[in-house]
Amino acid sequence: MHIKLLTTRLSVLLALCALITMSSCKKDDDVTIPVVTGINVGDGFYMAKKDADPLASDQLVAETVEDADFGSQERAGFLANYLYLTAGDYNMVQITSKAVTATFGGTATTVTDTGSGCDYNDYTVVDVAADGAAVTVAAGFYKVTYDALTSEMVLYKIEAGGIIGSATPGGWGSDTPIPGTISATGGSWEATELTLRKGEFKIRFNCRWNLDRRIDPAAGFAAANGYQLFTNFGGSVTNLETGNDGANIPVTEEEEGVYTVKIDWLPTSGFNVTLTKTGDVAPITFVPDENQWAVIGDATNSNDDDMDGTPDGWQTDTDMNYEGFDAGTNTYTWKATNIALEGDKAFKFRTNDSWDNNIGWGQVELMGDTADFSDDGGNIKVANTASYDIILTTSDDGDNYRASFTKL
Repeated sequence: MHIKLLTTRLSVLLALCALITMSSCKKDDDVTIPVVTGINVGDGFYMAKKDADPLASDQLVAETVEDADFGSQERAGFLANYLYLTAGDYNMVQITSKAVTATFGGTATTVTDTGSGCDYNDYTVVDVAADGAAVTVAAGFYKVTYDALTSEMVLYKIEAGGIIGSATPGGWGSDTPIPGTISATGGSWEATELTLRKGEFKIRFNCRWNLDRRIDPAAGFAAANGYQLFTNFGGSVTNLETGNDGANIPVTEEEEGVYTVKIDWLPTSGFNVTLTKTGDVAPITFVPDENQWAVIGDATNSNDDDMDGTPDGWQTDTDMNYEGFDAGTNTYTWKATNIALEGDKAFKFRTNDSWDNNIGWGQVELMGDTADFSDDGGNIKVANTASYDIILTTSDDGDNYRASFTKL
């Protein structure tokens, strides 16, 4: 009796299991798994090897350009990105609904822009046209841009990374190099034992702020619809922003120290910066009140009233006034107002009526610009007689100086 009842219950359970199994199989059979067809990237413009599908990481995206006031502005149809390109022939392609809807190429020309502080001045400009020829590219890491207003593509090979600013050893006058290596899978630049002081800095590539496409170098005149494309980053180490979209990256007095600075790049996520403090720095001993800067030279007075064979200007300093310290930019300033300088003459800066501390400009003629100065710089030559307001500044506590000359 008990055996029969148990057998009956087991049969019912088996029947239920079979029914559930059949229902599950029927449900699975009804599920439709979508099949992706076409090129699996979003709509947009991409760099792609000839006759090959583009990669998602090789998309060009909207980016600002520099305006006339050293800010940033939007530019309709301007696209850019940092890409590692393996050697080969490339086109720019437009993808719409996972299909190539346009292909662009053209004639490539080498252009020189001397704005690099470390002589990386050559880049490639492509006169872009629909269905134009593919462009041959050497393997490397590039800032690639496309500008619809001028129908041109720029490929600028990135060779050097660095930081610049009042917080860095080189001040705003020169880049502090961050050596590195890069490949198609990613790149890394790293410097150790690097001192950062209170101040600010930015990240630059190839020792330059931008490429200036406002001037047609071949023709030597202003280019129609010209623009300037950024080659630097600012903002913060946790949120890098292109060019002047991002402010200078601050270093507070509490953050001063010796650091390992590392810049990483991945094709899928872009740039990332890590600052790792490894030590403390000694207090600054620079005292601006003890540095009475002056201009001296025959450009300030070519007379020889004492008949000793030396122009009086090389014997008498014209003092500059100490204007004070701007904590916002960590800058000390000295100023001389309405200084008459004679053409075809020369002068230098020096402190405390002594040649123990003097700076010049390496025999470059003064044309009314702004310039950086060094301890071993030569005399500053004056091109034409004029009066100037002269401002001398240091933003790294006397390690480097910059002067601006305003012709009156």
